[in-house]
Amino acid sequence: MKKAFLLLALSILFSCKNESKFDLEKDLYQFSEKMENGDTLEVNVDHSACMFAAYERYNFVKENDTLHLETHSEISSFEKKQQTLPTIIYPFKPNNSLSFENYFKYLKNENRANRKYGSPLVTVYYPNKNQRQYFNDDGLDDKFKKLDKLLSIREKIYPNDKFFEFPEPPPPPPSRK
Repeated sequence: MKKAFLLLALSILFSCKNESKFDLEKDLYQFSEKMENGDTLEVNVDHSACMFAAYERYNFVKENDTLHLETHSEISSFEKKQQTLPTIIYPFKPNNSLSFENYFKYLKNENRANRKYGSPLVTVYYPNKNQRQYFNDDGLDDKFKKLDKLLSIREKIYPNDKFFEFPEPPPPPPSRK
């Protein structure tokens, strides 16, 4: 009888899933503090403009009370290339202006209505509850301003990564007189 009770108790314990309290809509701007163990947050960024096609995916995963970040980048025009950076511990500090949390606050304040053409600039996806948040731009000038802010954060997190840097064009040939 004791064994049966013990097996029943263990099966109940392991069959119960602890539902995360994280809610994308209300917790996005403090996600590093609000995410719980087992939560994943996927951030997709569309870097494409004109003839240039590129995107980036940032995956934040909370494990053992530590937030990990893995980044995948891809350029699919001209010179096709991709990279997946090694997983790092996300270096969040509450007063740091160069954080994804503050970037999302900025995007929220500067968000534009979704245009009929094109895709969102940034899509944040929380797969645990199938929740999405979209941030849009209002044309190339607005897009480049928003991407510049993101690139500042990216440079702080990955100071040695040069994936999106392109060589300077060669100088013009000397003029003939």
